Amino acid sequence: MQTERAKRMDSAGEEASLNSPELPWNQLYLKRRTESRIQLRRRVCFTGPAAAAVAVTGVLAILILAAGSVSSDSEFVKVQSSVNCTEGQDCILSCTFDYTAGGWDMWSYVVWRRAETDRIVHSYHDNMDQLDHQLPQYVSRTSLFDSELQCGNASLLLRRVREGDAGNYSCSIYTPGGFELGLTEVAVVPAQGFPWVISIWVTAGLCAVLLLQISVCIMLKKMSPDVSLKAQYSPPQAVSVGQDCEKAEFPHTFNIRSLIQPPKDEIRLN
Repeated sequence: MQTERAKRMDSAGEEASLNSPELPWNQLYLKRRTESRIQLRRRVCFTGPAAAAVAVTGVLAILILAAGSVSSDSEFVKVQSSVNCTEGQDCILSCTFDYTAGGWDMWSYVVWRRAETDRIVHSYHDNMDQLDHQLPQYVSRTSLFDSELQCGNASLLLRRVREGDAGNYSCSIYTPGGFELGLTEVAVVPAQGFPWVISIWVTAGLCAVLLLQISVCIMLKKMSPDVSLKAQYSPPQAVSVGQDCEKAEFPHTFNIRSLIQPPKDEIRLN
């Protein structure tokens, strides 16, 4: 403890002696020269190239933070952040790109992937679909709008949506102008059962009406011969006999047979 106090007192004495105006001129010169060098170094550190480097580093850090806050949807590729697809129906996953900036040629291609596994959902390049490495669950259920690729439309048509189609998808665009991708989330909504019940009842009602019409037609066809016979029957017309005879009408003709036979003697006389 005494040694530390002695050192402190010695250092304090040296500082007091350096600050004393009674120092020789050479010591005062050395003191002032040392102080000026220290101040010069401080100025260089905070106003020279080092300060510029620090400022540039700060600006870069700000830009990096700003870029991190921007969404993954770039200016070149545009996708929807989320899409709701109804189970059992067709759904379109929107993906467009700026074709004026990158252009489109035979070497350009589009790849849709599942973002979780990076497996291919649909691939298009060399101006045709390339589906050799397509996930089995998407076979015969995906297609692009080929004729609209040159206009910047790389949307995916997903047919007969299933529950397993829910998840994240990436749309990657490769053009002469560069490479960009966008991410979209697909949510599968269950189909409502009420409209299906209504359609079933409507179909059953139409079938019943149709069967009723068919049965009525069959019954009318069976009854048509009797109706035609009745239509062909007409009552007899009046018959005229000679010019001096009065007109007589015979609505019916009768055959009369006598059951009384005359005696045999009378028959012989005749």
